[in-house]
Amino acid sequence: MFYIDSVLMEPDIEYMKSRIQENLDRGIAVYDVSDLYKEILKSQEAAALNLRSAYGIANPNSSQQLQNFILNNLDSRIEQVCIVNDKVTTKKEALQELAREGYQFAIDLLTYRKVKKYAEALKSILDYTEDGVVRPIMSLGKTNRVNYKEPALMNIPKKLLWNVIAPRKPGNILISVDIKNQEPWILINMLGIEELKEKLSASSKEGLYDIVFKELYGREASALERSQFKTCWNALTYGATKASILARGKIFDAEKLYNYFNSFDEFKEYRNKCYAMAKRKMQRVETYFGTELYANQLGAALQRVLMDLPIQGTGSDILALLIQHADEELVDRELDDVIEFYFSRHDEIIFEVDGEYANRVGLDTVYAELRDIMEHQVDDWEQFKVEIKKVEPAPIINYTEDEEEEDEE
Repeated sequence: MFYIDSVLMEPDIEYMKSRIQENLDRGIAVYDVSDLYKEILKSQEAAALNLRSAYGIANPNSSQQLQNFILNNLDSRIEQVCIVNDKVTTKKEALQELAREGYQFAIDLLTYRKVKKYAEALKSILDYTEDGVVRPIMSLGKTNRVNYKEPALMNIPKKLLWNVIAPRKPGNILISVDIKNQEPWILINMLGIEELKEKLSASSKEGLYDIVFKELYGREASALERSQFKTCWNALTYGATKASILARGKIFDAEKLYNYFNSFDEFKEYRNKCYAMAKRKMQRVETYFGTELYANQLGAALQRVLMDLPIQGTGSDILALLIQHADEELVDRELDDVIEFYFSRHDEIIFEVDGEYANRVGLDTVYAELRDIMEHQVDDWEQFKVEIKKVEPAPIINYTEDEEEEDEE
């Protein structure tokens, strides 16, 4: 495991940037997705036709038509979910709640939106593919998070992306190392919230959200409840109001989560500190490692940005340390000719592994090597958990299931 000493180790953002750019210059290999694009485009057309024929919604992209349909088909449950402050909402969260309860129009509309999103993503891959590779334009956000455009790889759902990206050399394999729930891990450890640190270290297969949900509500969360719970939790980390949390978490008692989160003195002190900085219009903050970041924000959003920058920026620092550490370790272990850093997005690092080497030693050995290199602990923090998987195409079956938002910064 990689032990990170925040005093002795200085994140090298420029090294991370140069390593990613080096691989972008070589190109990220992609499969020929022409047939997949045609298949999903047909699914989009069929979904749109279904909305027209079954519900009279001629244009499913029209907010006005969707709102009119809902108003014309109100029952007590639809009114409860879709009428917010006397206005009609067709947001994903509301439709998911109705879909979970068996409302077919909600299921069909979610299906249309998902296949449309997939079709647009594949079209962007096709538009920017040249000689079997894409070369996205990289930039760093204000927290030093890596962003891509042309194509925007950050915005393509992982399930779809894994049907798109390929090893540069045929026969090689790609391995994903994904840091799980990094932002809440950073906040809890950075603020030293001992009760939550104990939950992070629980030896159960359950994650933080599962443990807290069960503690608060006395039962396991459904998939949709867990998704909304996670969304609310992350919003709370940058000081979301109670009204905002209640709007985000509509299928469980979100007020109970709000009260729980705000019961921690460490968090309240952090929020109040950022609020005071925002009142003084301060723009500069530091990550846990001392990297300077600037909010470049005015008005009411400044407090949220000041709360979020140290967390996201610390995640960027850790990513920079991991990429450099992986390069050094692969050389030291004499594995640099069979395993190499490929690219990174969000909190995920992807490696290309020589196929003959993987076949000879077995995937379990490859996983063990990468786990030993990439698992990490900062100072006396709880150890970060990583998920290691082989990147390979998989059937896209359920278009209505929820996925984590993957937006650029």
